[in-house]
Amino acid sequence: MSISRPNLHSLTSDLVALAETAGDLICSIYEEEVEVFEKKDGSPVTRADHQSHKLLQEGLKKLTPTIPIISEEDAASWQTKSPLYWLIDPLDGTKGFIHKNGQFCVNIALMENDRPIFGLIHLPLSQETFYGYEGEAWKHLQGQIIPIHTRSTPPQGMTLLLGGHGKKFQGQEDVFLKSYPITKIERIQSAIKFCSIASGAADLYLRFEACSEWDTAAGHALVEAAGGTMANIDGSPFLYGKPGLLNEAFVVFGHKP
Repeated sequence: MSISRPNLHSLTSDLVALAETAGDLICSIYEEEVEVFEKKDGSPVTRADHQSHKLLQEGLKKLTPTIPIISEEDAASWQTKSPLYWLIDPLDGTKGFIHKNGQFCVNIALMENDRPIFGLIHLPLSQETFYGYEGEAWKHLQGQIIPIHTRSTPPQGMTLLLGGHGKKFQGQEDVFLKSYPITKIERIQSAIKFCSIASGAADLYLRFEACSEWDTAAGHALVEAAGGTMANIDGSPFLYGKPGLLNEAFVVFGHKP
């Protein structure tokens, strides 16, 4: 049975509402003392990850019954083969959630032929939802829908976003960044960095640390819809459907280099 692409324009408001509901659930758990468990790979997971996964999975199945779902919190789903599928991270930035630094979000991407065509990132604490598709992007906040776009490189120089891993990849970063006029560096955890690029608050996001496809797909679609680009470090196209759904190093530009 072939699966047809849904009407994203009519579906978006329901997806925003679903992400906001997941965000409210995450916030309710955030106020409690967080119990941390360990996955097989040693990474942390919490009740918020699991409950957000369940809520999003049930919600997406109701909205689009024929489209399969790949979720970080459902290892069995990682083997899914379909030309059209949802790729979600129910709680991106679990470490930020555990340490209560506020740097966590909900990622929802729609993939077509292993390419992100729709991306939504919800920030539970600020209640902001960023989403984009088909060359347009928006921020939803308190009922208002605000168009967003990446910015041209400021005359005073670029703002660079890095993950929260300190000096672990300092050597690689220094080699890459000699070519760019960086005047400000910010370290932020989770896919929130994509929102900063897409909304014109920063110019460049560089990552050498390993991550998974559900960490980037929503942000990738969002940034491209807002006017930016994402690529491998060598400039080649950034691809999905890789073995193990694992990403290598990449760079995100607010402008098109």
